[in-house]
Amino acid sequence: MLKYINYQLDSDDAAQAASEQKVAAGIKQRFNHNLQALSQYIPSVVPIIQQHSMQQYSVFCTRAAELNIVDFATGRVWYSETPFAEVSREVDSFCRSAPYVELDTSAVPTQANQPWPIEALPPQPDVVVMLGLGLGYQINALLQKVRVKYLIVYEPNVDTLICSVQANDWKQLFAAAEITGTQIFLQLDNDGSSVAEDLAELRSVAGFSRIYLYRHYCHPVMDKVAEYLFAHSGRPEQLLGSTTQFVAYEDFNDYVAERSVNVLGNQHPHAAAPADELYQRNIAALQKFYPKVHDEIDKHQSRYWQLTADDNGKANLYHPQRKAFFYQDLDTESARLVEHFTRQPYKDDVLLGQTSVDKFSHYIHYSHIAQTQPLISKQLQQKIQLPQEVDSLIIFGVGLGKHIQLLTEQYQISNLYICEPNLDFFAASLKVTDWAAIFERAEQNGLRIYLNLGGDGSTYFYDLMAQFYQVGAYSIANTYMFCSYFNQKMHKAIADLRAELKVVLALGEYYDHCRYGIAHTYNSVAKQHKFLQYDNSSYRNLPALNLPVFVVGNGPSLDSSFAYLQEHRDKVVLISCGTALYSLYKKGIKPDFHAEVEQNRSTYSWINQVKDADYLKDIRLISVNGIHPDTADLFKETLLCFKDGESSTNFFDIRLKKLGVQVASLSYAYPTVTNLVLNYALRLGFKVFYLFGVDLGYADVRHHHSQASAYYRNDGSEVYDYQQTHGGGMPAKGNFLPYVFTKPEFDMSRKLLEQAISKAGRKVEIYNCSNGVKIDGAVPLQPDNILFSDLPKHKDQVLQQLIDTAYYADLSSYAKPVFDQIDFVTFRRTVDAWLALFDEEITTQEQAKAFIAKQWRLLQTAARDPSDLTFYLFYGSTNYFGGLMTKVASCISDDTPEILPVFNQVMQVWHDYVLSAGEQFEQQPLKFDDVDVQYLFK
Repeated sequence: MLKYINYQLDSDDAAQAASEQKVAAGIKQRFNHNLQALSQYIPSVVPIIQQHSMQQYSVFCTRAAELNIVDFATGRVWYSETPFAEVSREVDSFCRSAPYVELDTSAVPTQANQPWPIEALPPQPDVVVMLGLGLGYQINALLQKVRVKYLIVYEPNVDTLICSVQANDWKQLFAAAEITGTQIFLQLDNDGSSVAEDLAELRSVAGFSRIYLYRHYCHPVMDKVAEYLFAHSGRPEQLLGSTTQFVAYEDFNDYVAERSVNVLGNQHPHAAAPADELYQRNIAALQKFYPKVHDEIDKHQSRYWQLTADDNGKANLYHPQRKAFFYQDLDTESARLVEHFTRQPYKDDVLLGQTSVDKFSHYIHYSHIAQTQPLISKQLQQKIQLPQEVDSLIIFGVGLGKHIQLLTEQYQISNLYICEPNLDFFAASLKVTDWAAIFERAEQNGLRIYLNLGGDGSTYFYDLMAQFYQVGAYSIANTYMFCSYFNQKMHKAIADLRAELKVVLALGEYYDHCRYGIAHTYNSVAKQHKFLQYDNSSYRNLPALNLPVFVVGNGPSLDSSFAYLQEHRDKVVLISCGTALYSLYKKGIKPDFHAEVEQNRSTYSWINQVKDADYLKDIRLISVNGIHPDTADLFKETLLCFKDGESSTNFFDIRLKKLGVQVASLSYAYPTVTNLVLNYALRLGFKVFYLFGVDLGYADVRHHHSQASAYYRNDGSEVYDYQQTHGGGMPAKGNFLPYVFTKPEFDMSRKLLEQAISKAGRKVEIYNCSNGVKIDGAVPLQPDNILFSDLPKHKDQVLQQLIDTAYYADLSSYAKPVFDQIDFVTFRRTVDAWLALFDEEITTQEQAKAFIAKQWRLLQTAARDPSDLTFYLFYGSTNYFGGLMTKVASCISDDTPEILPVFNQVMQVWHDYVLSAGEQFEQQPLKFDDVDVQYLFK
C-alpha cells in the first residue's frame, strides 16, 4: 500500500542527495562490468541493452542508499527501501517452501483457486522457472544456496533488465553459475507465453520430472502462465504439447501489485476470525443511513477477493487465483498510511499552485494569488499538515477500511467522500472496521459521508461534482485527496478527476467573475436582450425544432467540411462556436446563430477579426447571462439563458421569479462553447444534431484548430505557440482514428457533452462528423452519409416564429427594480466589519483558526440579508483564500516558527484583496470587464 517513491526518499534533501551521490558512483562502473560479463556469457543481450531507451521503469536511490525500481509514470516502486534484505528473505522462504509442478502422471492438477503445492527445495533441483527478473538479486542469492541445473528466467520488459544491470552484480552471478553448473536461459521480452514450448524443448535433451516455480513478481500474463502450469500438473502431454494463448488479467478487480504480499505463492490463507456482532451492527447502520448500499451489499457475493487471515492471524484480503494477499500487516500499514497522509496532504492538492492565464493577470483575484505563490514554497508545502477540522476529503480506496476508522477518529471531516470501486473490499471491511461508529459519529456531529461504491472510477467527476454542488462547488478549493492503494484504472480515474477539478477551480466564480457577471447581466436585461422562457409549453412543438442543427466548432477537421457546409447551409440551422466564426467567414459561410460562453471582453477582440460589420449584424448571438455588452452589440440580436451556479444567475433569478419572470437555466454550459451550444439547443427542444469541427483534440498538435481560423496568420504561422502554452496533449480514443490527442479542458468538455446527451430526457439524434475525440452518445458519421428528409420549409420564418414565442421579448423594465435591491450602505458596513477582523494580531495557531472561522461567520450572516451583495461577490474567493490560510495555519507551532510569518503575509494579501474589491465594486458596480487580447493580432 505504501510503495510510492516519496515514502522511500529522505525528507532531508541534503541527506537524500548524499545517498544518491554515494550510490551513483557505483552504477556506471557496475553497468560496464556487467556488460562485459554479459558479452561473455549471453552476448545476444548486449546490443539489446545498448539500443534500448527506458519506457516505464528506472532505478532510484532510497534513503537507505539502495537501488530500487520505480515506475516513473505513476511513482510506484517495487521493493521496500532495502531491496537486498527483502530479496534475501524471499529466497530463504523459497528454499523452505518452493511451489512445484509435477510431470509424473500420478500427480493431481491444482485448480485455479486452490493453494499451490509446496515442498522444501532440494539441494540440486533440476529445473527452476523464474517468472520475472526484477533487480536480479534473487538469482545470486539462490545460486549461493542450491545447485540448480536449469534456470529459465522470463522477463517481459527490457526496462527491468537495464535496472538489473545497473544494480546487480552479474559478474558474480555468472561466476556462481559456473561453480554450481547452472545453465541460465534468459527469456527476454517474454511474458512466459512460450513456457510449454521451452520446457518441451528442454525435456527433449534433459530428463526431469519436477519443475519449481519461482514467481519474483506478479504480472497479468505471467500469473496466467503459473495458473496454467499448476492446472496441468501430472499431465505432461497436455502441459508440454499445448499452444495456449494466455489472456491477461485485465479486470479492475483482479489487479495486484507487482511485488504483492505472498509473491512466491507459498503462503496459504487461513479462515478469518468470526465477527458476527460487528458485521450485524454495520449492516444495521447501512440500512439506517444508506439503504441502497445495504441492499447491494446484502445480495453481494465476493468474486475476486476473500476475507481471510494471514500467517500472523491478522485480517487480510486474498486473491485466490493470483495467490496474492493485500496487506503485509493491516494495522501497521493502516497507521503508517494515515501518518504519511496527514503529515504531507498537499501532495494531492488541487488548490496550491493555481495560476492564471495572462489575460486575467490584472484581475484582483489572480493578481493577489500571484502574490501568495512565492510564499508557498516547496519547504512550506512539505510542512503543511492536515488540519484537525477538514472541510472536504476524498478517500480513494477502502480496502478493509482501518485507515478510514483512524482518520475519522482523529479528525473532524465535514464532507467525507469515500470511493471504492471494488465491492469485494467494502463487503469484507464490514467484518473488520466499525462502520457503525463512523456513521453514528458523523450524524452526531453534523458531518456528511458520501459513499461511491462499485464501477471503475470513470464517473467520479460527475458523482463528486453533484455532491460538491450540494455543499457549494467552491469547497473544491479546500478539498484534500487521499489515495489508500494503487490500481492502474483507479489511478487514471483519480488523475482525470484531479485535472478536471483543477479546470473547475480555474473556471471558478471568484470576485472579478461575479462582479462582471452581475454588471453584464444587468446590461442584458436593460438592453432588451431576449431570455429563454423556463416554461416550454408554448414552443416545444413548433416546426422549427424539426430542423437539423449543424454545430460547428473550430477543430482542425473543420477544414475538410467547408464544401459540405456551403452546399447544405440553407437546409439547416447552422450555429458557429467561438473562433469558428472567423473560419466560416473566410469561406463565405454565414451561420444563423453564433455562440460565445466567456463573459470577458476577449470574445470581442476575436470576433472583430471579421472585418465586416454587416456580416455580423445578420447573425443572432446565443449565450448565457454575463455575455460582454460589447460582444453582444456586434450582432443582430442576443438570445440568452441563465447559467446554473453563477452568482449573477442566483441574484437575478431569485428576484425575477418574485416578479413573475422564470428564465430557463443551463446545467452543463461549460467549459467550451460547444457545451453551451449543445445544452442550449437541447433545452430549446431541437431533435437532430450534427457536429462539425467539434474535435476536442487533434491528431497533430501543429494543427490544433482550423487553418482558416484566427489562430493562424495569413502565412500559416501560429498567432501564439499553442504547444508551449497548452502542452502536446494526452491520448484519447478517436471518432474516426484509433486515437487523437486532447487536453484536460477538452476531455472535461467531452465528458460533460456525454452527460448532457445522456440526461436529455427525450429521444435525440446526435451525429459526430468531426475527426477528433469519440463522444459517447454521438454516432460517428462521415458528412457524405448524412441523409435529410421531411425538412420544414421556409426556414427563416419558422425560426422567427420560434424566437418570438420562446423568448421574453423585453425585460428592460425589470433591470432597475432588481438592481435597486442592493443596499450599498449595508455592503459597506459588512466589508468594514470584515476588514476590522484583520486588526487582531495573530500569534498562535488557535488565533489563526479563529480568524478564519470569524470571517466565515460574517459571510454567512451577510448571506441571510438579501440586500447585501457581499456573499455573492466573495463566496468563491473566500473559499480559495480560506482554504489556503487553513492549510498554512495547520502548520503553525513552536517547532515551525517560520510558518507564522507566512500566515500573516497571506492574511495581509487577503486583506488587500477584500479592501480593493470592496472599494472597486462600491465605486463602479456596473463596470464592464476590460480584458484586452488585441495584442495577439498585431
